[in-house]
Amino acid sequence: MSGRDKTTPDMDHREAKRSLGRSVHDHGAAQIDMIALRAYRLSRIQSQLKHIEAAGALFAEANNIRYATGVRNMQPWSMHTNFRTAFIPAEGKAISFEYGGSEHLASGLESVAEVRPAPPLFYAERDRTTGKLDPRITQWAEEIAELTRAAGGTRLAIDRHVDHFTALALEAAGLELISAKRALTEAMAIKSREELLCLGASISVAETAVWRLRETLEPGMTEIELWAILESTNAEMGGEYLDTRLLSSGGRTNPWYQEATDRIVRPGDLVALDTDMIGPFGYDADISRTFLTPPNRPKGAQMELYQLAFDQLHHNLDLMRPGTNFREMSEKSFILPDKYRAQEMAMVWHGVSLYGGWPTVVAKRYLTEFSDDGLVEPGLVLCCEAYVGEEGGAEGVKLEQCAVVTETGCSLLTTFPFEEDLLGRQI
Repeated sequence: MSGRDKTTPDMDHREAKRSLGRSVHDHGAAQIDMIALRAYRLSRIQSQLKHIEAAGALFAEANNIRYATGVRNMQPWSMHTNFRTAFIPAEGKAISFEYGGSEHLASGLESVAEVRPAPPLFYAERDRTTGKLDPRITQWAEEIAELTRAAGGTRLAIDRHVDHFTALALEAAGLELISAKRALTEAMAIKSREELLCLGASISVAETAVWRLRETLEPGMTEIELWAILESTNAEMGGEYLDTRLLSSGGRTNPWYQEATDRIVRPGDLVALDTDMIGPFGYDADISRTFLTPPNRPKGAQMELYQLAFDQLHHNLDLMRPGTNFREMSEKSFILPDKYRAQEMAMVWHGVSLYGGWPTVVAKRYLTEFSDDGLVEPGLVLCCEAYVGEEGGAEGVKLEQCAVVTETGCSLLTTFPFEEDLLGRQI
């Protein structure tokens, strides 16, 4: 793993070197200012709400609630329910609606003006006989309408977890509903200093997990056993959960997007993974690497795949420069040889925050009039992805780096080294 030569791109690692610990202490090294973190994120949301002329927003998705308020409460469970919500006015502090008995989890945060019990709307919908909405929904919708009018208007931005019947009730209460999706994603895209430190803490944990996996990798292990190293390391080091189980070996590395199974890893197999790890502070550490299972030396075909993915990754990282735009990046993106293009990843870059998000910047061949566009500016964090595998081929290689745009280019947030033997280098 050690060693580099003049063919290795000389990337900027300064941002990664500034990472801190995974917890907050009252002495010692510099720590993350959580109050500044919450203030920045709330201000980003509110700036976007003013831009779309909304009096406020109603969020029902757990990560959106957390981004705007700082409240964490049973995150994975909250993602598949709509008990918990938050009202965010265009100015002022949030109103948090928390699951009954857990209201204390939102208490004491300077970003939250008031904590109210969430209404029990799990089975509330429309009466099939009368066609009337459940009175619990209409009552709560009036409560939200009152907050919206108090915030200065009747236009309310909602995220996609606000369910259909709640939306009907909100409109019946006199509110004009618009999507909060673009306001949310554009708010999350540009990171503050504190956010970069949080992201760095998550990436530090993810790189530790990937290292442990690489050092443990041997024939006879199953994909699930290997993936469990990622999950257990994250939990042990203060992380939260993994968004996916993207880890595959041998022939299951082609095509990509195959999750871990009980397949037994064999000598000489490639093992590819994507961490998608929600680490400390809830930030998404999104790293991909591909390893060779010992004791075999790499074959020529494996080295060809790896070198192409390596070249594609670094070509596209070099396009992350302030002042350009997403469409220009797509136009200049790396073009794979013809035999690999059938399985080329459409998404070459994507944003990342508490989850992978906007923007989605595609490879040139996937560029359409509907593709995301926007300006590349300092503070924008992007994950750059590469996958190379021939359709019907034996194996594939997946690589991914995370970087933040700076005033002069980009600075890597991930520092995990690449495989020298798969690059054909003598150690």
